[in-house]
Amino acid sequence: MDVVALEKTEVYQGRYRVERTLGAGGMGVVYLAEDVKLGRKVAIKQLRSDMTGNSAEARFRSEAQLLARLNHPNIVRLYDVLEEGHNIALVMELVEGVTLKEWMREHTATLAEKLDLLMQICQGLGKAHGLGIIHRDLKPENILVTNDGVAKITDFGIAKALDCDQQLTREDHIAGSVQAMSPEQLQGNTLDPRSDLFSLGSIAYELLCGNKPFERGDKSALAFAQQITNKPHIPPQQAWAGIPKPLAALLDRLLSKQPELRPNSTQQVYEALELISRHGINSNTLQYSETVTQLLIKPRKKHRLITPILTGLTIVGASIFWGWKTLTYLPPQYIAILPIQINGVVQGEENSEMLVRTMVRQALSSASPQLKSSALVSYTPEKNISHEEQLNILQNKGITDALLARLDCMKLRCNIELQRINPSDSQIRQQTSFVFLSDKIQEAQYTIGNSAIQLFPKNYRKKPNMAAKMESNDYDRYLAVLSKIDSDQTVGINDLKTLEELIGKYPANTNLYSSYTKASLAIWGATNNGQILTKALGILTSAEGMGVDKTVLLEAKFAIKSVSEERQGFESILAKLEAQDHPSAHLLSQFARHQYIHGDYKQSLSWSKEAAALNPSFNNYYYIVINELALANYDSARITLKKMIKMYPERWKAHNLLGVIELEKGNIDSAENVITSIPEELRDWPTKSNLGTVYFFQGRFEHALQEYLGILNSSPNNLQMLTQIAETYLMLSDFENAQSYFQRVISLTTESTIVKDRQFRAEALAYSGMTAASIALIKDLLRESPESTYVKHVAAQVYSLAEEWQSANYHLEDLINQGMSKEWFTLPAFQQLCLQPQTSQIVKDTICL
Repeated sequence: MDVVALEKTEVYQGRYRVERTLGAGGMGVVYLAEDVKLGRKVAIKQLRSDMTGNSAEARFRSEAQLLARLNHPNIVRLYDVLEEGHNIALVMELVEGVTLKEWMREHTATLAEKLDLLMQICQGLGKAHGLGIIHRDLKPENILVTNDGVAKITDFGIAKALDCDQQLTREDHIAGSVQAMSPEQLQGNTLDPRSDLFSLGSIAYELLCGNKPFERGDKSALAFAQQITNKPHIPPQQAWAGIPKPLAALLDRLLSKQPELRPNSTQQVYEALELISRHGINSNTLQYSETVTQLLIKPRKKHRLITPILTGLTIVGASIFWGWKTLTYLPPQYIAILPIQINGVVQGEENSEMLVRTMVRQALSSASPQLKSSALVSYTPEKNISHEEQLNILQNKGITDALLARLDCMKLRCNIELQRINPSDSQIRQQTSFVFLSDKIQEAQYTIGNSAIQLFPKNYRKKPNMAAKMESNDYDRYLAVLSKIDSDQTVGINDLKTLEELIGKYPANTNLYSSYTKASLAIWGATNNGQILTKALGILTSAEGMGVDKTVLLEAKFAIKSVSEERQGFESILAKLEAQDHPSAHLLSQFARHQYIHGDYKQSLSWSKEAAALNPSFNNYYYIVINELALANYDSARITLKKMIKMYPERWKAHNLLGVIELEKGNIDSAENVITSIPEELRDWPTKSNLGTVYFFQGRFEHALQEYLGILNSSPNNLQMLTQIAETYLMLSDFENAQSYFQRVISLTTESTIVKDRQFRAEALAYSGMTAASIALIKDLLRESPESTYVKHVAAQVYSLAEEWQSANYHLEDLINQGMSKEWFTLPAFQQLCLQPQTSQIVKDTICL
C-alpha cells in the first residue's frame, strides 16, 4: 500500500476508494477517498514512502493513538487506521473548507467571527489538554475552517501525551514549525499545556491584528527562534491601533515568555473571549463598554522577571492583567449553603428551631464577606433530592464550595458540625465541630461564622468578624425579620422600622445593613416607592466610618444603585467592587438589572443568563424572563418559568409572569386562572395590576379601575398605574379624568432617564396634544431600545395620535408578527387606524373590532 498504489481507484481493505490527492506535507500525503461501506467521503493521510523508519512510523502511530482519544467537534476525527507492513495510513474526517491561513487571506471577517473561531479553537484545544495531550505544532496551517465556519484542529503528528512513559527528547521538542513554538519548546525545556497557549496567542495575534507577533523578514530559522525566545513581541496596539484593551491584554498575557505568566488553562482564555464577544462588542461600531473594560483590565503593576542563568538573559517586563481571573489574583470562589440539618429537639420557645436554623444560615452567610474574592450564591434545592444530587447540581452551576451544617440537639445543647465540601468530587475539604447552647444563639452565630471562615485557606481570609453584639431581645427581633427575608415572606414597613431601630442602637453591626438592604429592595419591588431606596442609600452612607465591612456596604449600595436611574453612581461602585476582585456572579447579576432598568433588554438578557449560569438564583432567572418578555420571546420565557415554578413552587412572582405571557398571547381566561391562583394576601402590586389588565381586556373597566386605584393608594406616584388608570378612563369616555392622570405622569417624569418612565411620558404627551414632543421622545426610545415590545406599543399610539398612519401601521405589524394579541389594541388611538386607507390588511384583520 505505497503512495503509487493508493493513487489507483481500486477499493482498499474492502471499503476505501481513493479519488485524488488533496495535498502533501513533510511526512505524509493526504488523499480524498470514499468509504464505500458507509457511503461517505473521507481523507486518508498516508506516511510517505520515503519517510518509513522507526521515528516516522512511531509518530504516525502516536498520532493515531492520540486522535483515538479525542472526540470533539473542533478536532478532526479519526475513523480508521490502515497498516500493511511498514506502510501506515490514517482514515480521517474530511473537512470541506480551507486552512485558517487560507481563511485569513481570503476572508474579510468581522471581529465577532474572528472571536468565534478563536473560542472554537480553545474548546478543541481544551479537550486535548483535558486528556493530558499537548499539540506542540499549533499554527494556522494546522487549523481547518469548514465552509460553515467551524474550526477543527488537525495534525497531531508531534503531539505528546503527558502521561506517556517515554521521555520527551530534545529532538521531539524542536520538531515542527518555529513559528508555532513557545520559548520553552525552542529551548528544549519541559512542556505543559501552557506551551500551546503561547502558540494560540500567536494565532490570535495574527487573526486579530493582521500581522505576526514577531517580525521574521529574511531571518534564518535559528535567528527567528532567538527572537521568539529573547525579544518581546510587537505590541498589539502597534499592529492594530484600535484594538480594544481587553483583547490587547489577553494577547500580551498569552505571549508572555514565562509560562507561569500565561493563563492557567484554555478554559480561562475561552471565558475571556466569550465575555468580550458577548458583552464587549457592538457589531455596528465595534466600540467597547467602559464597564466591561473595567471588568477585564487591572492596573498595570511592574515586576522584574529574571530567567534562569543558563539562558544568559535578564528580562525586565510588566505583567499584564486580564480580568478578575488574572493569575496574580485569587481565583473566585462561589459559595453555596446547603440546607441546615437539625436532628433532635431544640428546647426553648415555640419557634426555637426556626430561630436556630435562621441563625446558622445567617452565620454561614456572613462568612463570604470575610473572604477575599468570594461571593455567596443563593441556593434552594428541589424537594426530595439526595445530598449527592444537590452537590451535582451545584457543580453544574459552577459552585466551587458548599457549606454544610449538621446539628444534633438535646435540650439546650446542640453539637454542630461544619463541613466545606468540593461539589466536583463530593469530598470534604475541611471540617470542624463544637457545642453551643440554644439559648445563647447570638454568641453561637459569631462562633459559627468565624469557624466557617477558618475552613478556607489563609490567603483568602480577611480579619475576623467583630460584629457588635445585640441585647438578647433585640437579637430575637432581628432573627424574626431575617427569617421573613430568607423564606421570601412578605416584608413590611414595620420590619424596616425594626431594622432601622436596631441600626440606631448597633451602628457597627455589619449584618444589619445587609438585611436592611434586602428588606428595602423587597418593599420597593412590592410598592415601587423610590423613597425607600433613597432612605436606604442614606443609611448605608451613614455607616461609613462606623467600622462596618466596606465590601458589605459596597455590595449593598451596588444593589440599590442597580435599580436606580443614576448611572454614574452605579458605575463608580462597580469599579470599586471590581478593584477588590469581587467575583463576577454578583457583578453580572446587578449589571443585568441595571441594563434592564435602562431598556437595554438584549444586553440585560445576556448578562442575566451569564449570572444564572454562575448563580442559579430565583432573581437571576426572573430577570431572564422579564427580558424575554420585553423582547417578545414568549416560548423561551415560558420554558424558563416552568423551571422556576418547579424549583420554587411558592415564589408567586413566577406564577404572575406566567400570567403575563398568557395576557400578551391573548389567553385571557388562562391568565385570570393563573393570577387568581396566587393567594390574595400575597399578591404584590404587579400581580394586582395584571389582574386589572385581565378585567380591562374583558371589558370590565370598572373592575379594572378599582384594582388600579387600590394600587395607587399605597403607591401614589406609580407611573404605570397612573397611565393604566388614564387609559381605563379613555375606555369609559371620561376624557377629563383621563387627561388629569396623563398630566400627573408628565409632571412626574420631567427629569427621568429611565426608559419605562419615558415610555409613559411619551404616551401622556401624545394624549395631551403635545405631538412634536411625544414624537421626538419616542424616536429616542426606539433608537435606544429598538427590540422592546413596550416601546413599539407606545410608538404605535404616538404615531396614530399624530395621524402618521404609515408609521403607526409599521409598528403594529411588527407587534402582531411577534405574537401580541388583538386585546392590546383596543384603545381609541389604535382603532383610528381601522378607517385609514394606509392601514395594511393584516392590521385591520387583527385589531379592528
